[in-house]
Amino acid sequence: MAALPLATRRPSGHGLEASAVTLMASSVATGVLGVCYWAVAGRLYPTAEVGRASAVISTATVLSSLACLSLGGSYQRFLPAAGSHTRALVVGGFLLSGTVAVALGSGFVLLGIGRGELLDRAPERLLFPALVLVLTVYALLDPILTGLRRARLVALKNTSLSVLKILPLPLLAYTATDVALAGSWLVLTAAVSAAVVAWLLRAGLAPSRDVAPALPPVRQIWAFQGASLAMFLVMTVTPLCLPLVVLARLGPESAAYYNLVAALGVAASMLRGNVIASYVTEASAPGAPRAALTRRMAVLMAAVGALCAVGLAGGGPLLLWLVGHDYLAAGASLVLLLAAETLFATLTAAYAALAQVRRRLRLLLLVQATVVAITVGGASGLVSVVGLAGVGVAGLAAQSVGAAIVAVPLVREYRRVTTPAAERMGVGT
Repeated sequence: MAALPLATRRPSGHGLEASAVTLMASSVATGVLGVCYWAVAGRLYPTAEVGRASAVISTATVLSSLACLSLGGSYQRFLPAAGSHTRALVVGGFLLSGTVAVALGSGFVLLGIGRGELLDRAPERLLFPALVLVLTVYALLDPILTGLRRARLVALKNTSLSVLKILPLPLLAYTATDVALAGSWLVLTAAVSAAVVAWLLRAGLAPSRDVAPALPPVRQIWAFQGASLAMFLVMTVTPLCLPLVVLARLGPESAAYYNLVAALGVAASMLRGNVIASYVTEASAPGAPRAALTRRMAVLMAAVGALCAVGLAGGGPLLLWLVGHDYLAAGASLVLLLAAETLFATLTAAYAALAQVRRRLRLLLLVQATVVAITVGGASGLVSVVGLAGVGVAGLAAQSVGAAIVAVPLVREYRRVTTPAAERMGVGT
């Protein structure tokens, strides 16, 4: 059968809001169910075992993020135009990231990192590489499904696993060990991932089998992937360094206060990321009404930014108060500064969405490196003077600088994509 030109499959563009809202709802539901999971575990298992299991799972999650090699951005950008090459890209990504995952997990165990504190039992050391591998495959499925315009399946996958993980907790409570917690996490994540991968290979990739690809040259794809990986590595500096800065300068209590507020910031960042992922996927398809999609992305991003800012300013202090008066006293200023920071971060996120679609990531990489340097450097100097608020001041200053750098390019790119000429063409370059 002759390959069909992919450009003939012109999307309507109506999936942008639906995809973004579905992904955001999935993120919220997964977050809430995650809190429920650890709350139930805390009730049924010894505190020390829960702490050890959470550390094992968190460490495996970090390693799995590294093993993904930031392929998610490339999947969202190029799968919509991959056509008959889709299966090769998906399978190749699984094999590459899976190999890296096994190497990282095995290396972590063989080097003895965390032995005696984290992986102090033989079963844990045996299961750990498998846990990293499974979490890697599970994480890669999200951008793959998003790139295939299967946002509902992303939500179903993530929500189902979040519910399933809670169910065996009472049944395994008699063991009272972290191995039971981490082991059940491994088995259930593997089962859900295997089911989705099987569906992908059997039916999910079939619609693109006879469609002609409309991909850029391989060199440009690798350049995009290299820039994406560099940005990912840069952005890991902040979550790795800031908790250590707070812990070293202010002590463990302040670290606990900071971690709760930081979790709120991560949630806001995830919601912005959901909008970016949906826009990049929809706008990257050949024949996409990119001008209309860009206008709608701008409205959606502005709404998400405003909602996050209002939610952090109004709901953040309330959450801190519910947790404890000491949390409110220590973290109120930080969460209010985070609310203001979110407004500037939203501008940068809008530019990031356009930059990914246009495949122009150099300025974005520079901006992210600048934001990280100001945030970490500023916080290191300020927390000893003004306490936790110093982290917020540094973050607000960093995001303000980042927004100032992208302001003019953002307006220029927006106008370029949404001009009448670009709209008549249907697709940008």
